Amino acid sequence: MSEKSQAIVRFIASLLPLYTHVQFEGKTCALSLTDGTIVVPVIDPDIDPVDDDGWLAVYWQGDSTRRTEVSATLFASQAVLRYIELRSAGLPSEAFRREREGLAEHFEFKTGATLYFAEGYVESEEMRQMKKWGGKIFGTLANVVTKHLGIA
Repeated sequence: MSEKSQAIVRFIASLLPLYTHVQFEGKTCALSLTDGTIVVPVIDPDIDPVDDDGWLAVYWQGDSTRRTEVSATLFASQAVLRYIELRSAGLPSEAFRREREGLAEHFEFKTGATLYFAEGYVESEEMRQMKKWGGKIFGTLANVVTKHLGIA
């Protein structure tokens, strides 16, 4: 069995309340508590641990006829993002980023693998300040113009 795959499945299963641990096909697996999907580490006795990137078998809604093999790190990345979204709902985006970075480091420590997160646009502090100042300047200018024209 792929040790990396097993470590990744254990990590996913620890993302409560989205996933939990379950025994399936004689292995420790992750069970989605939202839709019943079962995530199983892929067995490959010939895999060299150095080349092991980790693969998972996903049984959609627990149905053994609906099986898909996927990259363990890509699946885990999505699971971690959903977990962070749940935990950081209503918090500033900086809290989301800190949580994401912390869990990514913890994931790498526990599994030896790296999560994949697409990099979105992150506005710089300078740009935020310019928008803030621009809004104040525009607001003041709008007040002066409306008073001058007698609209206000």
